[in-house]
Amino acid sequence: MPTTARILIVKLSSLGDIVHALPVAASLRASYPQARLAWVVEEKWLPLVAKNPDVDEVFTVDSHGLRRRPHRWSATRRDLRHVRGFGADWAHDLQGTIKSAVVTWFSGAAQRVGFAPGSLRERGAGFAYTHQVAPHSAHIVEQMLDVTEALTPVLGPLRRVMRFPVNVPAAVEAEVDAWISSNNIGPFAFFSPGGGWASKRWPSERYGAVAEMLEQRHGLAAVLNRGPGERDMDDASRRANQIRARIFSGDVPHLAAVLRRAQVVIGGDTGPLQLAAALDTPTLALFGPTDPARNGPYSPRARVIRKSEVTSYARRSTYSPAMLAITPEEVVSACGELLRGARQNA
Repeated sequence: MPTTARILIVKLSSLGDIVHALPVAASLRASYPQARLAWVVEEKWLPLVAKNPDVDEVFTVDSHGLRRRPHRWSATRRDLRHVRGFGADWAHDLQGTIKSAVVTWFSGAAQRVGFAPGSLRERGAGFAYTHQVAPHSAHIVEQMLDVTEALTPVLGPLRRVMRFPVNVPAAVEAEVDAWISSNNIGPFAFFSPGGGWASKRWPSERYGAVAEMLEQRHGLAAVLNRGPGERDMDDASRRANQIRARIFSGDVPHLAAVLRRAQVVIGGDTGPLQLAAALDTPTLALFGPTDPARNGPYSPRARVIRKSEVTSYARRSTYSPAMLAITPEEVVSACGELLRGARQNA
């Protein structure tokens, strides 16, 4: 097959997962500059890849529309027709779920690549693939590149390029600067207390304690992220008011612009934390049950605190003992080291 192959990346969601997949597009572009590359993504996350310099076309699907009533079957069929119209030679499912496998299968690509059964997020997804790859790397960023290498016997070696391009429009940058100015926010720490499930989170009162100490010791204001579906975290909001934190709630481009301006970002295994690492912002990750060797921030300016070697991805509704073992003092100490390192490298 010539190097003008048409290659489709299927990575639908979510924030942190898409960030971790960005080096796949960068590596494909660097290795096969004449290839035509496309990406399929959920509508919600389109800003993450819409103006990616390594991607020629972006297709959106709205799988959430199928969960609404009435179902939006016509819109889904339209989305899949657009994907199929790309005429992919290769389709790479980097998600490993049933919905991503369906998109991969409907792409019509002759070669459809995905994870082997032991690495799939949903066991039944393997039906869509002509090639199943058992990754040999530890981190998910590199595991997705392991999967992508299935095309190397045909197209030649894949050069791994660890680049995380995130486009932020100039107008958004200006809006965020205006928001910071109007709220009288000086140098600040950004807190991401949410998470997909409770056992990955750190108690909100501890974030409050850290914010107070960072203000006292380093003169940092506090900006607290509140993502979609996290409005029930009333204790975090109340504590934030006591420490004069500003609540941030915005879309992906505005989030990226705020993260770029932070002195340090602190959070658990969350999408905003992964985005901050991709933007090269000093990042402190608090990990408990999930494994930072696989899912941690992929950046030399990131540090991880984890007090347990026991790994679990079970979605539990209470704080895990591993997260509760992390103390505010050690978080502040690690932040101090990150801040000193940033000043030395400035």
